[in-house]
Amino acid sequence: MRRVVIFNKKKHFFWPGPDVELLNQEMEQIEQDGWKVLSVTANCDFLGNIGSFTILIES
Repeated sequence: MRRVVIFNKKKHFFWPGPDVELLNQEMEQIEQDGWKVLSVTANCDFLGNIGSFTILIES
């Protein structure tokens, strides 16, 4: 079974993009829960700023 997870947690309210350190911790937790991370894709706005990440996971 595959799932899509959207990650958009930021360090601070005014921080321009998602917290990459927190993203790495989230992926470690996902793998510890028995899921396998298949891909991580950055989602950008029309100016090219990263606003979130899409994570594809599989059990």
